[in-house]
Amino acid sequence: MERHGKREDASGQRRRIRDTAPLVYRSLDLKEARKAHMAGVKQSGRSACLHALVQFPTGLLDGTNEDHQAAMLHQAVAFLNRYHGGDAVFAARLDRDEKGRHTVDAFLMPRYDYHYKDGRTAKKASVSKFSKAEAKRRFGRDDRRSQGSALQDAFFEHLRDQMQLEGVLPPMRKKATTKDRLEPEELGLRKDRRQLQLDVEELSRANRIARARNSESADRNDIEAKRLDGIATELEARDQKLSAVIAAFEKSAQNRAAALDQREAGIRRDAKTLHNIRLSSGLGVSSTLKRMMEQGFESQDVR
Repeated sequence: MERHGKREDASGQRRRIRDTAPLVYRSLDLKEARKAHMAGVKQSGRSACLHALVQFPTGLLDGTNEDHQAAMLHQAVAFLNRYHGGDAVFAARLDRDEKGRHTVDAFLMPRYDYHYKDGRTAKKASVSKFSKAEAKRRFGRDDRRSQGSALQDAFFEHLRDQMQLEGVLPPMRKKATTKDRLEPEELGLRKDRRQLQLDVEELSRANRIARARNSESADRNDIEAKRLDGIATELEARDQKLSAVIAAFEKSAQNRAAALDQREAGIRRDAKTLHNIRLSSGLGVSSTLKRMMEQGFESQDVR
């Protein structure tokens, strides 16, 4: 954890997205800080220390605000010390080079004064003494699940009463006892997979909508094509009918013209015959009338 806090490991390097130093309580040298904290202290158990991840609500505090950052580091140390007997935290930091800036890493070994019957006092340390006592006080039992629930309840009360954050909600009890702590890389991978699933579902939905629209468009096109085919058929029938009418009219006109030509030719023959008869007989035809008749026949020939 010391190497991670100093960004000397691969995980720490992967998480960095900006060059901003962390806020530090006491020291990043965890080994030396613990050594100084445990000088002259007799420890119960073999755990090196407790590592607490204190996650503050992202919607109620601004991770980009330096005052809020300093407050989160201070309040995390204060809460853990108070919960664990008043003398527990020997180092803490708030990383500001990662995506999230609402988590405080705290390292603690709760210390307390042990009083012997003969009046002597000694410094002792225990990772579970105070957490067990608080779980017993709140729930009547001190198993690990009860210890975790007690810690969450106490942190909620600290946010509400000590920090006075408006809108903070009490913790929701887990329905299962499976592990829910995930490393940021695994959590990010799960989020990426979930986003990929959502993208696939959205693409599938868009594809269905597009196919439905194409089908509707095809149906409309078919209807329009049929309507246009009907119009074309009707126009073709009208054109054929009109052509027949024109052909009949032209034939009728030709017949009438031929009849008129025959009639005119007959009239012209009759007129010439009459003209010849009158000329040969010389009866009642004056020179003036003769000239007029001859002009009339000449004009008729021209026509």
